[in-house]
Amino acid sequence: MSAVDAGVRPDRLSRRARIGAVLVAAALVLSPELSRAADAAAATCPEESANAPQPDAAAAAEGSSGSDTLKQLPGMALEDAICVLGSPVHWGGEGWVIAGGTIAGIVLIGGFADKDVRQHMLTHQSGVLDDLTRAVEPFGQEYSLAVLGAYGLVGLVFHDGEARDTAIDGLIASILASGIITPSLKLVIGRVRPNATDDPLKFEPFQGSNDTAMPSGHATQAFAVASVISAHSDHFWVSASAYGLASLVAFSRLYHNAHWTSDVVAGALIGTLVGRTVVAVNKRIRAGDRSVQVSFSPILAKDEKGAGLTIVF
Repeated sequence: MSAVDAGVRPDRLSRRARIGAVLVAAALVLSPELSRAADAAAATCPEESANAPQPDAAAAAEGSSGSDTLKQLPGMALEDAICVLGSPVHWGGEGWVIAGGTIAGIVLIGGFADKDVRQHMLTHQSGVLDDLTRAVEPFGQEYSLAVLGAYGLVGLVFHDGEARDTAIDGLIASILASGIITPSLKLVIGRVRPNATDDPLKFEPFQGSNDTAMPSGHATQAFAVASVISAHSDHFWVSASAYGLASLVAFSRLYHNAHWTSDVVAGALIGTLVGRTVVAVNKRIRAGDRSVQVSFSPILAKDEKGAGLTIVF
């Protein structure tokens, strides 16, 4: 059977290959810009409390051990949440201009690409792409957690601090981006999926369903993990592989008619920015510049038992 008989023409394959290459290249080009934006977002987080205990300078220079990291984890996760979820409060004029430009860009992509890309995907199905998209799509869900688990296992078994930190940062970024931000936006925006309507401008906000289109949860998760992996590595091939796989996840959601193009672009931007911000904040914490101190203490009284939580900003 020829490629044409199988529904896969060589010119279409080359065209898709070019599109895929452009997506990966765009992710790699935008990654430094988003990294700078993440550093700026991390810089807007609350400054270190004057009353917070300072870590030993020598210990900070040598890097934290696994037990030290576990002790830091509750405060680290809390500071990440405060910084990421509360960052709009600290944005200046430039931050709001960037946010407005990003939203405008997503709207433009929707206007120019949503219908055309959907139509192209529906009319250019093939067995090869069916198999490929089925294989990569779970990397926007459970497979991405398996990847982080592998990093954590390597960090534990081989005492690899970078691998351990990648797993921790990836998990926190996943919770914030895919567990909080994206579901909240889905509820507020309420965009109907392309497999349920031909109209990309059909919205049903606040209907109480998470089965809506914008932003793409798969793309958010895939790019959150990819951005964390890339930020923790100095190797180009690692970044290219991570963002390449994330781009294939986004492509699979378009191919399966589960999302509009602007949905996956929004998810990719959210995942990347959150992942980069989490890495930037946690690197500062691991270096000893900690903004939030968290401590737990038991409450034992005659008629009262419990635990106290103290948070120092």
